[in-house]
Amino acid sequence: MNTATNTTSSTLGRIIGASIAAVIVGAIIVILGIGLDWGGLGGGFALGGGIGLAAVGCYFWGYANGLRKTVARAAWLPSRDAAQ
Repeated sequence: MNTATNTTSSTLGRIIGASIAAVIVGAIIVILGIGLDWGGLGGGFALGGGIGLAAVGCYFWGYANGLRKTVARAAWLPSRDAAQ
């Protein structure tokens, strides 16, 4: 059980690391595109790609952080007192 927990934790750590890298790379592309005033189809593609990369990175960062939370799995079940 401990090995599965370590594997899950390392996997989520990798997802979070890749997500942070995607956000940073996307932000750098957008800043370069605005700062260098890239125009035309290539500039629009770069800006859109940078914004999209940052948005996808933010999504997966939040998703992985949500999976790391420890929540009781059976907390949603109704009380079984009436069944007895």
